[in-house]
Amino acid sequence: MHRSPARLILLTGRRGAGKTRLLRRLVAQARQAGLTVFGLLAPAQSRQGRKLRLDALAAHSGARRRLASRVAGELRGPRLGDWTFDSQTLAWGNALLARTPPCDLFVLDELGPLEFEQHQGWNAAFALLDQPLACRLAIIVVRPECAAAFRRRYPQAKTLTIRQPADRRRLARQLRETCRGGPPGTAAAGRL
Repeated sequence: MHRSPARLILLTGRRGAGKTRLLRRLVAQARQAGLTVFGLLAPAQSRQGRKLRLDALAAHSGARRRLASRVAGELRGPRLGDWTFDSQTLAWGNALLARTPPCDLFVLDELGPLEFEQHQGWNAAFALLDQPLACRLAIIVVRPECAAAFRRRYPQAKTLTIRQPADRRRLARQLRETCRGGPPGTAAAGRL
């Protein structure tokens, strides 16, 4: 059994349910409240309702790099279905994850088949989560098909599922409440 933060949340839901949107909102609220935030987001670029590219966005700094593309030949690196992931961006993100400092909110968007089946992608996340993480709250987005594997590895994680748009508002309130107290973080943590 692996150890991880006392407040570890598995955020899941079907594709397009708004998981990344919810995380971006929580990160913005946390930063406005003066909380320390760290981790990676993966916002998409879409055309006519179809995701074409994903970026890796550092939650603490706003640094952004191209993570994945469905455009043939645009990137070089691991493949998953019709997606190609950029090897340099994966190395950058994994180095960032390996240097995660104590923080109030840690986010990671997302763990999926690339990590669980191919042992690539944000694989540094497992080493990070396997030890006690010095944060008040860690929220990890996990693809529904990989949620059971995540729960086996981290059975203490609380699962929150987005099933419909109204769930995002409810979950945002729940997550704000979770972040108000608890273990390590800054004194500002009650303001989220």
